[in-house]
Amino acid sequence: MNIQGYGPHIKPISLQKPEQYQQVESKGQFANILKQYVADMNHDKKEAARNAEKLAITGEGNMSETLIAMKQADLSFQLMLSARNKLMEAYREVSRMQV
Repeated sequence: MNIQGYGPHIKPISLQKPEQYQQVESKGQFANILKQYVADMNHDKKEAARNAEKLAITGEGNMSETLIAMKQADLSFQLMLSARNKLMEAYREVSRMQV
């Protein structure tokens, strides 16, 4: 295992979301942002699974990058699940309101 060559190949994780998530300008934009985030999360999950499979079967690839990709996909999924739970909670709260 080559430990010294991993540093330059690891991509930094940005704490800020891309521009497409930062500004909501119109009514339908929120739904589009959610759809895009789910699609991005799904892509990350598939890519991490593909990297893990390639590493396990052929032994090719970088273990550190694979583990980071898997962790990033997991965190992305947890964030999406948390947002869904908050939205469901808000919906239930609004539906309990008396008009």
